[in-house]
Amino acid sequence: MRSKIVKGKKHHIEARGIAGTYVVMLAFNCTEAFRNGLLGFGIQRRDHTNEEVIWLRGLRTFDRPGSDAGADAPTRHHPIQKFHWGDYTTKPGRTYTYTIHAMKGTPENLDIVDSAEVEVTCEVPESVGHNGHAVHFNRSAAASQAFATRFPDLPPGDVVDPAARTWLSRGLAESLIDFIDQAKQGEGLHLFLYEFEKDEFFEALKRASDRGVRLEILFDAILHKEPGKADPQGPSLVSAPKIRTFGLQKVCRGRMGHGINISHNKFMVLTDVHEKPQRVWSGSTNFTDAGIYGQSNVGHAIADATLAGTYFRWHQAIWANPATSVADSRTLAATLTTVPATFTGSTLVLSPRDSIEAVTACAGLVSGAERMVCFTAPFALHDDLEEALAKADAQVLGLLNKESVVGIELHNAPNTLLAAAAAINEASVLEVWQGELQKESLQHSGVFIHTKIILVDPLSDHPMVVTGSANFSNNSSKNNDENQLFISGEPEVADVYLGEFMRMFDHYYFRDHVKMIEKQKRTNPGAGSLDETDGWTSRYFNGGEREALREAFF
Repeated sequence: MRSKIVKGKKHHIEARGIAGTYVVMLAFNCTEAFRNGLLGFGIQRRDHTNEEVIWLRGLRTFDRPGSDAGADAPTRHHPIQKFHWGDYTTKPGRTYTYTIHAMKGTPENLDIVDSAEVEVTCEVPESVGHNGHAVHFNRSAAASQAFATRFPDLPPGDVVDPAARTWLSRGLAESLIDFIDQAKQGEGLHLFLYEFEKDEFFEALKRASDRGVRLEILFDAILHKEPGKADPQGPSLVSAPKIRTFGLQKVCRGRMGHGINISHNKFMVLTDVHEKPQRVWSGSTNFTDAGIYGQSNVGHAIADATLAGTYFRWHQAIWANPATSVADSRTLAATLTTVPATFTGSTLVLSPRDSIEAVTACAGLVSGAERMVCFTAPFALHDDLEEALAKADAQVLGLLNKESVVGIELHNAPNTLLAAAAAINEASVLEVWQGELQKESLQHSGVFIHTKIILVDPLSDHPMVVTGSANFSNNSSKNNDENQLFISGEPEVADVYLGEFMRMFDHYYFRDHVKMIEKQKRTNPGAGSLDETDGWTSRYFNGGEREALREAFF
């Protein structure tokens, strides 16, 4: 949920809160005149469950003896010099009141000159909004610092500690297993998968089979000759032996359609005892350790029989003929789903298709954005979408797996801020392990950002969320088995996606900033400390991308 925009007690500032499941985003604003002498914002939080009141903490301090620019410091004494902030320590279902204090004076004597108070309640992952959505994001590599604090004694190498794995999953693996475990005798589970190898998921499917659930599991069995590799490669080299180990051969069929590049779906449909679809579980998550622990991913379930029915018909057509060619698959996908001129509710678009109309639809949404666009790019974007992002009038925030996945035009575009995530922190037990996990994945070595998300005006009354398996590319539109959801007019869903996007974006953007500061410290020991004047505010009022970012939240 999101709060209304609230004015400060003295009407100098305004603030709002946007609550996801485990994240609350806070945004604040002020007039240009009021920024004179402004040294930043301090934030107090009251947890209504236990009545605990704390000051949120930041990682930048004033340059004073004994202070450390990388230390964890309360914002009462070392305020935030930005116009948005994220609280990543919240819990689902809890209500919080945040008091944002504008501070002036001197670093030694900070005066609170105006305050604004906002109240929000975090969403519950199992029930987001009012239309049957359940949304689970894992923690991924952006949690490396918190991971090191919480699990300080883990040795290098495989993270085998069950508590550590559960913390990293943050409900993603558990929701997937729960979806399988909820199926009762006589009901059906119909899976359409790409990478399929995590033992816990096989164990859940074996349990389902043993209790009389009808299982139909399609998996990618397409082998490719990779450059430099002597033998053909594909995810079935791992999944096929696992299928035999768990005795699931009779309920599994390999997808081997002629001309299909990859069968990239990751979804499950639950049907009742009469084979009527009830719910669907989809998203970006492969059924692997890398998908759960090594990459950013989302699992998105919807209790919508009509929507689940379309997924089911797609599954059943390929189940009947796993060798369906790319040409026939295009005809089938276009028959089952169309790309509408206007999106309402939850709209499914299946691929492959004869054209790039799914990408074209995304580009059109971006071009029509008024305030904010957020996107993730694990791999290269289609040129048409990249051009739309570069020309967008709205503030654009992009989370890239590598800087090279988009071109120089988008890097240099106005009102655009990009953060890249690919670099591994060699000192991090978590990130080194995550890098090793990805090497085991045939398609995802070096991939930390794996969600495929576009958010268009997420804070408006009619936000758009695009999510699913498709990577916004030519192959995803024309040559792969894919599913993509366009979710319109669901503010609570948009709040969850925006909170998780900003958690990732701010982490990697700050990490890039730290690298730059480390270089500056060679000649300026005070680099990276808080500004002791109001000079930090200038970039938020100079007409550039930071001003666009400040305004985008209001």
